Amino acid sequence: MLDVRTNRDGFVVYDTDSEEPVMRFGTLRDADAFVAEALIADLHAKLQRWSLDHVPATW
Repeated sequence: MLDVRTNRDGFVVYDTDSEEPVMRFGTLRDADAFVAEALIADLHAKLQRWSLDHVPATW
């Protein structure tokens, strides 16, 4: 799971499973957008595996 934490340089997205930083951002908005896009991509990949018609890569 991804988590946004404050840092002296801005905001850092952490992987809570491995407790390692993933990427650094200057604004909270950018960090939140990255997390949201990653979650959407993960859910889309899961839907492709379960779909009978195989959801197209672009939606």
